[in-house]
Amino acid sequence: MEKSVERAQRTVIRFSFGLLLGIILLIAAIWGGRDLYVRWQEKRLVRRATHDIEHGNERDASLAARSILEMKPSSAAAARIMAELAEQAGERSALDWRRKVAQLDPHSVDDALALVRSAVQFNDIATAERALSTVDDNARNTAPYHAATALIAQAKHEDEKAEAKWTEALQLAPDDKSYQLQLGILRLRSPDERQRASGEHILGALRSDPAQRSAATRALLGAAVAQQDDARKLVDLARELEGYPEATWTDRLVFLDLLHEVQDLQFSSYLAELEKKAADDPGGLVTLLSWMSRSRLNLLALDYTKSLPAERLQKWPVPMAVADVYVQLAEWKQLETLTGKGLWGRFDFLRHAYLSRALREQGKAAAAEREWGAAAKQASGQSDFLSVLIQTASEWKWENESIELLWSLSKRPEKQKEAFLALYRNYAKTADTQGLYRVLLRLSELDATNLDVQNNRAQVSLLLDVNPTEARRLAADVYHKSPKNPAYVATYAYSLLTQGNPKEALRTMTSLTEDQLSDPTVSAYYGICLAANGDEKARGYLEFGKKANLLPQEKDLIDKAYASLNSRSRNR
Repeated sequence: MEKSVERAQRTVIRFSFGLLLGIILLIAAIWGGRDLYVRWQEKRLVRRATHDIEHGNERDASLAARSILEMKPSSAAAARIMAELAEQAGERSALDWRRKVAQLDPHSVDDALALVRSAVQFNDIATAERALSTVDDNARNTAPYHAATALIAQAKHEDEKAEAKWTEALQLAPDDKSYQLQLGILRLRSPDERQRASGEHILGALRSDPAQRSAATRALLGAAVAQQDDARKLVDLARELEGYPEATWTDRLVFLDLLHEVQDLQFSSYLAELEKKAADDPGGLVTLLSWMSRSRLNLLALDYTKSLPAERLQKWPVPMAVADVYVQLAEWKQLETLTGKGLWGRFDFLRHAYLSRALREQGKAAAAEREWGAAAKQASGQSDFLSVLIQTASEWKWENESIELLWSLSKRPEKQKEAFLALYRNYAKTADTQGLYRVLLRLSELDATNLDVQNNRAQVSLLLDVNPTEARRLAADVYHKSPKNPAYVATYAYSLLTQGNPKEALRTMTSLTEDQLSDPTVSAYYGICLAANGDEKARGYLEFGKKANLLPQEKDLIDKAYASLNSRSRNR
């Protein structure tokens, strides 16, 4: 009986173990099958997206890439596609995608160099240099590496280094026409006549290459405009450029602009031709309307929009271009009608902004404030949207709104420094000392090694008499690190003056040369120190110092210096 029970137990255990093993194998099979399916789908969708990009179908390419990312967020291939699409559209989100690819595939030299190129495109040189530094030593003697180094050098205006690096890239890849193009463009802007001639020769030869002719002709046209060449030569170059099958709307409008400028008889017929082309192309329509607005042809633009079907005017981004025309013509009621409803997609925050403008201009303050609040709230989700809204507010000279948005932007790590520098420029322009102090506190936290920022923080703190002990310590620290910098000397001297030590303050200022004292701001502080010591020479320096862009507190210091000198004169 006991043996039967034992046999039964062993049978149950074996069955249970077999069942468990079967379940595990089934799960593994299902999971493995899913993994195979995801990989198959990824390859299929990548091929589709690549084909769509090659044929100019960016929308479907984006949909394919996003479908991959939904299934597999760690897909480097999909992130590359999103980066390429963003670069083509000129969107800074390309940098985020390139960073993601570099993180997913940290050993890929191609992806590191792609991040360099993207960072240069969006003028983020620090990111470009960091990405370049990650490239393995074994890959540094390659043409793409030298080309990436050249791009960074060009962005930093280090033309000699860029020339050397493009030359090295071409030695390693002599048939690469894109490197030839970059070298030609670089030489074309050289102050040396022979270098310019060499650049023209290189670019002239590339005009016979279908893949490079547009970029080469654009460069030659840009140089001709900069050198103020004969107008007919400019028109001929622009005509050739717009005649290429791959010509962009920008190329066409450059030609149109030149025809307009020289009052060519072809202008009207070519404008009519472009109007016909733009009618079925939302992107071209926006570009043409924007050109008309910039060229003060807003009435003509308004008449043109009236000739178009309503559904074409509703396709984004056309509504914004029409809104700009209404703004230029001060057609506030029509702008209100346009923006009161409509589908602006993810840019709906701009619809609220333009509606706010229309309402404000009509004296509807409460409704305008409500719409602006909606615009700011919708834009706050993305730093790029905030930047667009800031630019819009700045163009409208809505200073208070711009400042509020910049403070919102400063909360986003990727845009902090950019936002604070913009705020600093704004507060300096309006001589808002309190605002400068707020910004400098944050900037000094972000970059404690920047002596200019630390010096300005100490100076403003002393002017406001806020935390003066810390400000004096900071001023002394900056001065001792760079005792020949006139701005640092002036701040340190003033800190000594605030401690009741006018003789030491003046001794510090006298270390400056006459050339350094020729700066109006430095001259003002020298005059203040001279006046504190009762020296009548102060008057000339104080008078010259008035030419500086001074803060209110600095102007008060000059007034007090004059009062001190006048009092001494009366008591003699």
